[in-house]
Amino acid sequence: MPVLVSYVVPDESRVADLLARLSQDRPISEVAAVATEHRFYDSFDWRLFRAGVSLVHETTADGGWLIWQDLAGRERPRRWAAMQPPGLASDLPNGPLRDLLAPVLGVRRLLPIVAIDRRSDRVQLPAGGEGVIVRARIDRDQVRDPSGGPSKALPVQITLEPLSGGATEIKGRLAALKRPFGLRRVRVPRLIEALSVIERTPGDYSSKLDIDLAGHWRAEQGLREILRYLLAVFDANIAGASAHLDPEFLHDLRVATRRARSLLSQIKDVLPASRVASLRERLAWLQQVTGPARDLDVYLLGLEGDLARLPAMLRPHLAPLETALSTRHRIAQQQVSEWLESAESLALSQEWRELAETPVSVHEAGARADWPLKLVADRAIWRRYRRVRDDGRAIDAATPAPVLHELRKDIKKLRYLMEFFRSLYGDQISTLIKQTKILLDDLGHYQDLAVQAQFLREAAHRMDQEGQCGADSLLAIGALVGALLERQSEARERFAASFASFDGRVNRSLFRDLFKPSG
Repeated sequence: MPVLVSYVVPDESRVADLLARLSQDRPISEVAAVATEHRFYDSFDWRLFRAGVSLVHETTADGGWLIWQDLAGRERPRRWAAMQPPGLASDLPNGPLRDLLAPVLGVRRLLPIVAIDRRSDRVQLPAGGEGVIVRARIDRDQVRDPSGGPSKALPVQITLEPLSGGATEIKGRLAALKRPFGLRRVRVPRLIEALSVIERTPGDYSSKLDIDLAGHWRAEQGLREILRYLLAVFDANIAGASAHLDPEFLHDLRVATRRARSLLSQIKDVLPASRVASLRERLAWLQQVTGPARDLDVYLLGLEGDLARLPAMLRPHLAPLETALSTRHRIAQQQVSEWLESAESLALSQEWRELAETPVSVHEAGARADWPLKLVADRAIWRRYRRVRDDGRAIDAATPAPVLHELRKDIKKLRYLMEFFRSLYGDQISTLIKQTKILLDDLGHYQDLAVQAQFLREAAHRMDQEGQCGADSLLAIGALVGALLERQSEARERFAASFASFDGRVNRSLFRDLFKPSG
């Protein structure tokens, strides 16, 4: 049934009077009074909201439904019967909802972000000589945070739906009553209103760097601002990574620590050297202890696609490998949970926070603490760019994999620097950041496939020694390794083309114009 119009009624006590005026004091038929709970779900990083959609789990006394809604109201909601919401898109059976959700959600878990307890009174309003023409739904909503806390009321909302004509007439009556009743047209989705009530801001978390800096700042002030931003990302992901709600919590946590290490290693003589060295050591420790769990996350996520590339007759023989990987993953994840709750992890957070939030004293400050931030950024980016440029030009078909791995690390450091200081350089820097991302994708695939192939060889050897798999399984793993190495070769070929583009005349000029220090 298409909605005619929705309005907010600021004064709930006047709803009955409004309905009477709309029906011109003719008898009003009550259709039903319905109680529903609406739980809105999204990923931790708001992937559905950013895509302009919402997923609601609606429950009544009669059952439950999942409702996919376009927040802009361009499309009608789509509904599927469901007693429980899915955790992951992969939990859903193949079908339309999974097809809609999976490309947006990826591997992230759906989490409840706000709940609305609704009491809806549905009445039919008579008008003219034709009887019932519209149905009115009066929604009284109580909003609550799913994590706890008291509920809060939203203003009453009235929605009119045409049943048998007369839409123009009822809209005219409603327009005449807007001012006397203080009616406001509903233009903001109920989700947004509900989130504001519990003081949540849609999109309030993103792992992407978005740091507003000023080039005239002291270098020490700018670095502490970046460290504060990265610490906030780290803190936001600890609980989800510890509970392994989905693989992206650990990934984002590790990226925040890696970025912090990169900042501290590339921008020197600004912050106190002894404190920087101590924090870098702790960050390196965390990267090391969480690495196995992240590697296994990647292997398990990619295994389904890897299996699809093998002949169907080989796939069943890889079941022992899946079991072994899953077992190792559970153990590694348990270790991550223990380490994130350990004294070492608490000490890391404390040192990070002290360095980020406490202004550096004069006697501790590095020699470049008072330099303009942009001058420090220019020098660091230009130095790293020239290293990437020169090392990349030396790559040829005979270059061994370890050299490519070192180049990848340097490109990643260059990308981090440009992302840290993006706000100092305007829109032009975005072109260069995109170029480095292309290089990193190609080199990353090359390196990841090499590591996965080596990991599978070691896993096969260990499983063979422990009697966990037979000859057919070993042959299947060998075929899987062969497929990985073939894709690795393709990634290396793509890198040659992408580096040639990166090292083109336009990019060289742009790097020089943006970052080369004068004098």
